[in-house]
Amino acid sequence: MGKEIIINAEKERTRIAILENGDLVELYIESPDNARTLGDIYLARVRKIMSSIQAAFVDIGQKQDAFLHFSDLTENLPQLLDFVNDDNPHVGGAPSTGGHPHRTRGKRRKPSGGKGQSDGAEGETVQADGENKVRGKSDAKARGRRRQAQRRSKHGSPISDGPRPETYLKRDQRILVKIVKEPISNKGSRVSTDISMAGRFLVLVPFANYVAVSKKIYSYKERRRLRALAKSLLPDGFGLIVRTVAEGKNAKTLDTDLNLLLEKWRKLEKQLAGRPDPPISVHQDVNMVSSVMRDLFSDDYDRVLIDDPKLYRNIKSYIQAIAPQMVDAVQPHKSKKHIFEETKIQGEIEQAFSGRVNLPTGGYLFIEHTEAMHVVDVNSGRSGRGMSQEENSLRVNIEAARAIAKQVRLRDLGGIIVIDFIDLRDERNKRKVYEEMKKEFKKDRAVSKILPMSDFGLIQITRQRLRPSITVSQSPDSLSRNGSSSPSTAKEPPQRKAREESRKVEQPDRSDDAKPVRDERRQPSPTRHGARQSTSRKVDPEQILAHMEQWLVDYKTMGNRRAVTLRVHPFTAAYLNRKVPNHPTRWFMKHLIRVRLEIDDAVLPQSYRFVDARSGEDMTDKIELPATE
Repeated sequence: MGKEIIINAEKERTRIAILENGDLVELYIESPDNARTLGDIYLARVRKIMSSIQAAFVDIGQKQDAFLHFSDLTENLPQLLDFVNDDNPHVGGAPSTGGHPHRTRGKRRKPSGGKGQSDGAEGETVQADGENKVRGKSDAKARGRRRQAQRRSKHGSPISDGPRPETYLKRDQRILVKIVKEPISNKGSRVSTDISMAGRFLVLVPFANYVAVSKKIYSYKERRRLRALAKSLLPDGFGLIVRTVAEGKNAKTLDTDLNLLLEKWRKLEKQLAGRPDPPISVHQDVNMVSSVMRDLFSDDYDRVLIDDPKLYRNIKSYIQAIAPQMVDAVQPHKSKKHIFEETKIQGEIEQAFSGRVNLPTGGYLFIEHTEAMHVVDVNSGRSGRGMSQEENSLRVNIEAARAIAKQVRLRDLGGIIVIDFIDLRDERNKRKVYEEMKKEFKKDRAVSKILPMSDFGLIQITRQRLRPSITVSQSPDSLSRNGSSSPSTAKEPPQRKAREESRKVEQPDRSDDAKPVRDERRQPSPTRHGARQSTSRKVDPEQILAHMEQWLVDYKTMGNRRAVTLRVHPFTAAYLNRKVPNHPTRWFMKHLIRVRLEIDDAVLPQSYRFVDARSGEDMTDKIELPATE
């Protein structure tokens, strides 16, 4: 089984799942409140210029002002400013009445071809035509651009040989920008003046005079052929980038794609005619479904399964036009079962929103999000019986490396990621974990950098972030249809419900030297075991019951059978005893673990503590601490 694209289209949201050999590897969710803006072009207004941080803030009509770093200013900025200030802007060819063509005034910045450079769509790197430059010099220039911008305040050296960017940017100035990173948390979008429009096979770059070919096309002969074709089609005033999927395509196919892009650019020019007041959107890139079909769908994919008839017809028509030999791969979903249930990926989608990820041999991960980074804690759990500590730790760490690489890609985690692995003494074993991590991350399209394991057992990763993670931008309601429980989850047992509810609450600290919290009043934030009172949100009593039963399930899973004492507030005790038989009796009949109810005024309402019935030891947070750590 190869690659598949599964599309679930609903009234309120669209979800796209990418499968490799039957396993879910990528998930995209688009809704009216979370529409895709990457690649959109705006006529913006400069709000503030801050030379101290080498950046400007521009108004593009979003809640927060967009961030424009000076390193994202292209060398053709003066020409771009002239273009937006023209009453009838036009690039290349014969100008429309009353206007004049804007031509290139010298060489525009070429794509570096470096690992982090994109061709205008996600995940592709390019190499510019190197006839007049030695390959590598352009790369070095691009790599040093940001460092030069950061040192400018000290040395006064501009990005290029021309004037400094501050001389071009003025407050309340009109400027054309493109979104290169969507807003994340309380940060606005990141924008650039490197304007381009991506098509299926080509990327159109205005105010440029170069041709570039994707570096993912490895054949020198094919690269030379595509470069020659692109040069023959190159319109006046524009540059072209040939994308990876153009490999093997003829001149007619590329020309058709180019004409579509030029038509989009002319529409942008019409919106700018008459000098409209910013901020306004002058070009919207395609939605999430169209983006996936344009950027990802290729001969490698065996099937595109769609559950919406109208969307199925639209996609089939699109594929028929651009790749008729692949139209048979587009199929409608005809089963009465939900499309994700039919393809057996519903459980994996649910796990994408869970803070805990179980490993095959009994270990588990905790994945937490903070303002600055994502943190992953690796725990050995109940694995490793009959093995030495070093052997068990290595096995769990190798499993964790594979699972982490999959979860990072699935959840689309970006920025800084810190992983706390189980301590290893042997340097060779540390190297094995590091090499496994690098091998697994090679499957990811996003650009990432991985550092070797430190003496503290930490591996640090930086991963390209273009949009918020789905676990941050979406709620767990996105798992089901119409924002409510799907038929497969409507009658779930309490332990499943507890896992669903635990996604909404903060995970407790499970570092090696973290001590169980006994004083509920010092830790008011709710946790999976404590369900502690939150001052900002009411906790459902049924949620607390689900947490209690899940605790008993975990307690029994660890091999424990002894009776426990449940200490709760008098109000909670009354709620547990309101039915006949009461909840402790029901738990005993179901799990064969005797629970003695004890009233404790010191425990806050909507909180609880499990205590060993014999020793009186607090067991609430102890059962999940691994024995080997």
